[in-house]
Amino acid sequence: MFSTRKKSPLKTFAMLRNGIRAKEIFVVLLRNGFNELIDKIYSPKSFFRHIIPKPDKSITLWKRIRVTCEELGPTFVKFGQIISTREDILPAPLIEELKQLRDSVSPVPWEQIEPVFNAELENGIDAYFSEFDTVPAAAGSVGQVYRARLKSGEEVAVKIRRPGAARDMTRDFEILVWLVDRAVERFPELAFYDLAGILAEIRDGVLRETDFSFEARNSEYFNAENPFPNVFAPKIFPQYSTARVLVSQWIDGVAPGKSGVPAPEAAASGARSLFHQIFTAGFFHADPHSGNVLLTPDNRVCFIDWGVAGTLSRKMRYFLADIFAAAAAGEAEKVLQVVLKTYPPAERINKAKAESEIAVVLRRHQNFEQKDGSLGHMIFDMLRVFSDCGLPLPRDYALLAKSVIVMEETGRAADPDFNIQHFAKEALNRLYMERWNPKTLVGDAVHGIERQFAYVKEMPESVQRILWKIEKGDAKIEIEHRGLSSMRTTLDKATNRLSLALIIGALLVASALLVCSDSFVGNETRGFAHHLGVTGFIIAAIWTAWLSWIILRRRGD
Repeated sequence: MFSTRKKSPLKTFAMLRNGIRAKEIFVVLLRNGFNELIDKIYSPKSFFRHIIPKPDKSITLWKRIRVTCEELGPTFVKFGQIISTREDILPAPLIEELKQLRDSVSPVPWEQIEPVFNAELENGIDAYFSEFDTVPAAAGSVGQVYRARLKSGEEVAVKIRRPGAARDMTRDFEILVWLVDRAVERFPELAFYDLAGILAEIRDGVLRETDFSFEARNSEYFNAENPFPNVFAPKIFPQYSTARVLVSQWIDGVAPGKSGVPAPEAAASGARSLFHQIFTAGFFHADPHSGNVLLTPDNRVCFIDWGVAGTLSRKMRYFLADIFAAAAAGEAEKVLQVVLKTYPPAERINKAKAESEIAVVLRRHQNFEQKDGSLGHMIFDMLRVFSDCGLPLPRDYALLAKSVIVMEETGRAADPDFNIQHFAKEALNRLYMERWNPKTLVGDAVHGIERQFAYVKEMPESVQRILWKIEKGDAKIEIEHRGLSSMRTTLDKATNRLSLALIIGALLVASALLVCSDSFVGNETRGFAHHLGVTGFIIAAIWTAWLSWIILRRRGD
């Protein structure tokens, strides 16, 4: 499998720019017992081994990771929250700890928020609003929400980005990328989890959340494609919205289950809408937890906070339908065939092992069609098996599984008798009819023929370009050397020690010449040369002792 890990952007000048924050991160890591990690990826081992504190063995590694995220602030809390959705690739105990992370961010005073609004919308608050409550209704790591009323009379929610939020998150992710890059280099066993790829996806997603125009477009797209009148997203006011300010309809509602009155119709509407988003529209709310789903007084369902959305192509939706059909029939071999056909692996896999693991998951969830089963957890378990067997699927499937799990929890909070499998079957039946509709089949056949003609048409031109490159001598073959990081580190250390030994030797020779110069120069210069030579001998002795200690200590290790 070829490596996709890129070089860290945290070069020399970036390290200087982020030096203070990097120091804070290292201190927190040391305080929470990640001595070995810091010891191997950054600090001189010979110096820090004896001064860093020992970790508290009564606290598990997973808990220490969660505490570290909390202490490092909003970026790391959000990072932990997002990777807690990757049950398909991360250990279950770590997932359970990270699920406890909460976005407990202290609000920024209005005096610091107001300049952001004024920079985005000229003329200030009074030019647009007849009422504006400067006490935030909600505060998060990216922005704060205020309740206001437009001069036209509509009650709105005004979301304003915290000052410096994008800059701080960019800085923290630069440091995180550097840490992950060094950690994977020093701990080859971590390469299995593709931490660099996960971090790149999370970084892009989090930084996208700092641009409120994405959330506005997602919300407007959902409302445009949504066929359910009793399900909606807040109306966006684009004339007042920018990348750092989002003005949307204020929603008076309660989270499912908070009113104490069962709402089976609302739970059914929310589930039907979610599966329509997944299997029909291919665009779905990726974080429908109870705080992002509100039940209005007129018994409608509102999905808010569209900063994170998942996308499924038609190929991905058909893949899901085939997987669910094979899983419902308990056919592990067919499940594996569907995966291999849709996402062929880059390397050979152990098919017998993969089929056995899939069969275990199917037996574990053989009652997932019952009310107490969990469709979302079955999807996650499948994704974990695929990943372990060398068949990692796109991240949107993990977002889908998370959405289904959260919708199950939200639906049961609104209706104790809620059964999400019923609504999944409805959506899958509609997808089946769409997929095997004669009109769809004819259209797919026509598109397939068009693609083949396009390939044939482009082939002579592609061959000609290759021949031109060969003729000009521009053809190149790129070869990636893998597994050489440890050798490079060893060579660097050996070269550094050899250079220091040469410097020590040169210093000894120069000092000896200075001391011996007493025999050739007058009394006025003799004292300075002598003392300078003695100083050189002392420095050389100290360096020699230090170099010898490092060499002998390394042999002891």
